[in-house]
Amino acid sequence: MFMKRILFILLLSVFLTAPVAMAKTLSKVAAIVNNEIITTYQVDKEVAAALAKSPNKNQLTTEQFEEMKTQVLDKMVNDKLLKLRIKELGLHVADGELNDAIEDVQKKNGLTREELEHALTSQGMSFAAYKQQIEDEILRYKLLGREVNYKILVTSREVRAYYDAHIDEYAVEPTIRVNRISYELPTDNEAEIAALRKQAEVTRDLLLNGEDFQTVLAGQGDAASGGDMGDLVEADLAEPLQLALADLAVGEVSEPLELNGQLHLFQVTERTGGDGDPFLQVQAEIEEKLKREKTDSRFQEWQKELRDNAYVEIKI
Repeated sequence: MFMKRILFILLLSVFLTAPVAMAKTLSKVAAIVNNEIITTYQVDKEVAAALAKSPNKNQLTTEQFEEMKTQVLDKMVNDKLLKLRIKELGLHVADGELNDAIEDVQKKNGLTREELEHALTSQGMSFAAYKQQIEDEILRYKLLGREVNYKILVTSREVRAYYDAHIDEYAVEPTIRVNRISYELPTDNEAEIAALRKQAEVTRDLLLNGEDFQTVLAGQGDAASGGDMGDLVEADLAEPLQLALADLAVGEVSEPLELNGQLHLFQVTERTGGDGDPFLQVQAEIEEKLKREKTDSRFQEWQKELRDNAYVEIKI
């Protein structure tokens, strides 16, 4: 009887501890972040998601896989720290704010709520999970606005210094857009040549007086060809053409120009570049670039400070 009791206790002990042992095998502690844990199950789930997005998922070496796993866990630790900081600061998202954000997504993509939910379902995501994702993004944005972005300042002196140091990158060659009417010149008939020159002068006067270009071109019949030449870089044009167009304002027409056996008229329709201060044209772009760089740099510093001041223990 005593031996049976001992055996029963041993068997009971095995059954009670077996689930715990199995649980430890299936899901261990991967990391401790302050007073919260990240499990190996959670890590494996995120690694699987990362692998699904990797174009080389079937070609990873053991070392590459372990490196990916380390990177995933590192990101999970940082995300956990962000959530803990959000909780510490008491940041929250109101229902109206969340609904407005989702409606904005619908408007930008031209979707109804039902269509959005269907699209999410087809991608394996529930609408509830999507709402949580949007809420997390808003909270992250609020946190960064409070902890990082408000400290970012780009001065006009910094913008100008960057421009001066990279001026070649922002050099814009002047371009010109022109309409063309061309007459083929005969080789040995002076009377016909004189008549074409007279016709070109009359045509030029029509254009200068505001007549529609296409109407004037059509009125030439078979005597001329032409049309819109598109945007041209002035510096790439043949020298005679550069000289003919050099002083023409938009709407003006060149004197008849003989070139390559033809008589041409050129009407300027647009000019870009070369006017005003080129720095002013790119100032906002440079300011945004510098702000983005400073924000990225400051975020890395802030994230390191957050981690240095936390208790983080990696267990795997």
